[in-house]
Amino acid sequence: MASSAEATASQRRKSGRAVKVPEKFQPEAESSQNAGAGGKRKRIGDDMEGVENEEEEEDEDESDEEDEDEETEEEEAPAKKKSKPKAAATKSAPVAKKAKVNGTAPQSKAHSMRLPSRAKKPTGKVVFKDQDAEGLYAEIFTSDKSSKDVATQWLGEYDADNTAAMADLVNCVLKCAGCDIKVTEDDINDPDNSPNRLNEIQDEHKEKNVADYPLISKAKSSHAFKVCLTDFFESLMGLMHSTTVLYEDIALIENIHLWITSMSSSFLRPFRHTATVIALACATGLCEVAKSQVQNTADMLTLMEKEEKLGSKANKGRLATYQKNIEKGKQHRETSEGTIKDFFDTVFVHRYRDVDPKIRTDCVEALGQWILILPTTFYEGTFLRYLGWLLSDQNGSTRLEVIKQLERIMKYGELGGIRNFIDRFRPRIVEMATKDAETVVRASAVDLLDMIREKGMLEPDDIDIIGKLIFDSDLRVRKSVVNFFAANIEDLYESKIEDLGGEDTLDEAFTLDDENKENPCSGWIKLKALAEVLLNYDDGEAIDEASGQDDDLVISDGTINAAGFESRYSLAAEVLYDKVAELQDWEMLTGYLLFDHSNKKKAGSVSAAVRNSFKLEEKEEVALLEILHAVVKTSLARMREDHHQKKKGGKSASRADEDATARKLAAVLPRLLKLFGSKPKTSTAVLRLEHVLNLGIFQELRQDSTAYATLLHEIKSQFKSHADSHVLREASVALLHAQAFEELGETTEDQMQSLWVDTIDDLRKRFPKSTEISARGDTKVDLVLQLTTTVTRLNRLAGISNPVELFEKAPKKTAKDTRTSTMPVIDMLLELVGRGFLDTPDPSIDDEEDKLVISAIQTTLFYFMWKGRALKEAVENAEAVADVDVDEIKERTETFSDKLISTLSSRAGLDPCRLQATGSLLDLYTIFRSILTSKKAEASLAENDYSHLLTLVRHIAPEVQEEITSIFATAEKHYANKAHKILEPPADNDDPEDIDSDPEDDDEGLTDAERQVDGLKAELQLCDLTSKLVLAIYARVIDSEGAMEGKLKHRMLRNRRRLGANVTQILAVLEEPHPKKAKKGKSSGAKKAKESEVRAKMKSLEIVVDDDEDEDEEEVDEEERRRQELLDEEGPPSADEADDQMVEDEEEDILGD
Repeated sequence: MASSAEATASQRRKSGRAVKVPEKFQPEAESSQNAGAGGKRKRIGDDMEGVENEEEEEDEDESDEEDEDEETEEEEAPAKKKSKPKAAATKSAPVAKKAKVNGTAPQSKAHSMRLPSRAKKPTGKVVFKDQDAEGLYAEIFTSDKSSKDVATQWLGEYDADNTAAMADLVNCVLKCAGCDIKVTEDDINDPDNSPNRLNEIQDEHKEKNVADYPLISKAKSSHAFKVCLTDFFESLMGLMHSTTVLYEDIALIENIHLWITSMSSSFLRPFRHTATVIALACATGLCEVAKSQVQNTADMLTLMEKEEKLGSKANKGRLATYQKNIEKGKQHRETSEGTIKDFFDTVFVHRYRDVDPKIRTDCVEALGQWILILPTTFYEGTFLRYLGWLLSDQNGSTRLEVIKQLERIMKYGELGGIRNFIDRFRPRIVEMATKDAETVVRASAVDLLDMIREKGMLEPDDIDIIGKLIFDSDLRVRKSVVNFFAANIEDLYESKIEDLGGEDTLDEAFTLDDENKENPCSGWIKLKALAEVLLNYDDGEAIDEASGQDDDLVISDGTINAAGFESRYSLAAEVLYDKVAELQDWEMLTGYLLFDHSNKKKAGSVSAAVRNSFKLEEKEEVALLEILHAVVKTSLARMREDHHQKKKGGKSASRADEDATARKLAAVLPRLLKLFGSKPKTSTAVLRLEHVLNLGIFQELRQDSTAYATLLHEIKSQFKSHADSHVLREASVALLHAQAFEELGETTEDQMQSLWVDTIDDLRKRFPKSTEISARGDTKVDLVLQLTTTVTRLNRLAGISNPVELFEKAPKKTAKDTRTSTMPVIDMLLELVGRGFLDTPDPSIDDEEDKLVISAIQTTLFYFMWKGRALKEAVENAEAVADVDVDEIKERTETFSDKLISTLSSRAGLDPCRLQATGSLLDLYTIFRSILTSKKAEASLAENDYSHLLTLVRHIAPEVQEEITSIFATAEKHYANKAHKILEPPADNDDPEDIDSDPEDDDEGLTDAERQVDGLKAELQLCDLTSKLVLAIYARVIDSEGAMEGKLKHRMLRNRRRLGANVTQILAVLEEPHPKKAKKGKSSGAKKAKESEVRAKMKSLEIVVDDDEDEDEEEVDEEERRRQELLDEEGPPSADEADDQMVEDEEEDILGD
């Protein structure tokens, strides 16, 4: 009987393609296969009736799943069009039935990585082109057949000649691994020798030194190749189940398992990786089989229960059939699950910790699929623990894949199975979100923790740790934590509302008035909650603490990185803007800040409890002011984007809204300054709002000039009333912003002149007339502090406005005021610079004295920058320059340089005053060299006599160059210590270095954040000094003559590859470019003559200019071109150009926040 059944099955298998199919099916190969399978199901009983429907349901499910894998859809788009009609032809009713019985409809959509329906697409010719392909390999990858059709064809070949078909399958696997060596039928017939045969193949293949193979190929088809490969074996497992070959011909699956598992343990990566991918695909296909068996068994049990409920009317024969089918289904399930376990134990358990991260990632992906496909087997701690262990994988891609799979499980799986896992591995997930080296992993971990929080499985401490990531330096991480953080705000808000008596109480207390934004409303309570949470998460109030430290970090161009960054609150508000609706109404936030909480009449009927719920503390006011700046800036940016998207012609509504916003903001800014201007922190925050204000509206609307004047008056008042460097900086940037609008120039100029006069008068009153002011320590500390504030104001004004005339002008002598100094301001500043000479250190006064000296040096340097700009313009325009003026400039230049040299020579290490003096000295020499670098200047020099002017160009003395080199070496070593970088040792032919004593780096007791800040400060110091030296070298004012020529450049380039990307990029300018040769034209002779004349004039004044040009052929030196471009950029800031200098550290501060 058994033999008869086998014969019948064989006949059906061989003639299955000729069987006439029922009309309800399409007359295609797929239908004939189903018909053949259906015939077998009749033979083995009704227990297999649901298989055909199950396969059809899978096709329907997979048509939905295709939308979840966009990459594969894009690559296989042509094939998709062909397979759609087949999917549409299948019945849709079984899908609904499947969802009802299984009860886990979302799981069917979760199998986004399983692609059986995609395998039907004719992707072979598109995926892979191989003229030498043959056999099964060619059918899978180079034919237009679907994977299911190829699997059916191979099963037919196996039925005809199992040995040849098995050999073809093994050779296909070898070919997929990049190996052209083949096995024979004899090898297949001797399974006990398969490991030895594989070892022979491996040794032979290794000798060819073939490292590349399709799975890791960088070709576009590599992804589709993997999809087709896995799809074939998944389809093969499904067909073996539907045709019962899986259960009747155990030798087939055993042979596949034998060869694949042997290859998966190969020492060759191509063999091991390919075999692992195939083994995982086989296990995935078998999981689908087991899932369908569970479904069929459940269906049989349901039918049997219904039949049993009929009692005496029940059909005993039908019950016996149901029972028989259930028993047979259980046997088949035991077989499939046993095979799955074999693949898991022999492949996954060994390969999930493979040395190749790609293999580990494939294992993680497969395990995630198995858990969702067959949760009854895999959704338990025994298997979930592998995901937990791989959370600590060394490879970022593997860790990311684990997070993705856990997200899918959290989304589609039952919570009970994963709760213990989360409890065990939650600390590791939190650690990944906060400290992982890969940004994408951190962001994904935050998304996972957000899902865990929604399920109520996150501890309060973990919620706070993740919430603090709203201040993270990486924008992607901040964006990922937005939902998490906003949910915390909402929870706090709801708890506050509940404490106040609920929404009804608030509705009675607050009167809705859209026109008056200063009336209390429930939104104020949420804004209060936002400020509270931000302050709570701001550990150590980093902004307040940093403000005292950043003053020590001085940049030698005259700016200080104290207030030049976006605050943490602003950065947080920018990403929260779209998520928290209250932040999108900046007028409501402004009304909240302007509200007088002490005025009970203004509060109206609002109870004391409600008033207290939104009453702000000082720190909360600072936070909300910073948030207001971000909100206004974001709101205006959105309006501009909307305006640019509109079609040309006509004023868009967004442009009108932008103008209305600017007018409202200009009107409210003076009120904010009056209310918050008394304190430096709040004043600084309000002044930042002016930077985003479009003052152009006052040009269009003349009637608003009063509002503009009021605003400028308030800004000027802040500038005059504060000594805080942050306030002075923001006020000066606001004034610079105002100067950019020419039509408002009269009002702006009046305010600027008033500031100049008041500040200079203040300096004269405080400048001692009878005392030697250049002597350090002879002045009272109080007077030093006052002088520092006044000079700092001058420094800020000189950075945005030309001070030359005011600095050189001497006041008229009056008999009434004998205490006021009559020296020109520039001479007073030079006297203050002289206080930088340090004879004997005195810790009690040194800090305050150094701040005064640094401010004086910066202000004086601005004077020479403006002076150099004027001289450059005069030369380019061929204007006369009086010798008297040149002599006066030369005298002051020599005085300034001498005082700078005495300052840096009297100090050691990386003293801030020493660094300032060094940078300013380099800038000073470069400024006057840049007068001669432009093409207009060279032409003017050839035609006019500027020989006296050329005496301003000087070269740094060799002994000073040696000291500057020592300072550079000290800064280099200091940064290397802070950043834990190893420097290149000096070469044998290098001069011995005399590195100044550097304080020992004591990092003990510092937090990681403090160490990071120290490292960034050290890097900024080195980058600043290096950039000054590069410009000076290109200007040929240092390292370009005598025995010292080229030594500084050589020393600077020694460690250019060891000091990080920033320093490397700066030093790249010094590396020798290849010279370019230009063709000799008709005008080259005249051009050469003009250049020679210029060089002759410069050479007569002992200014070295290299002239290596050939008389027959002109050689254009690329280095000279780059040098001139760099020097052309050097110079004082104009009203338009100074904006970059004053705002540069605000927008691109290396310290960030």
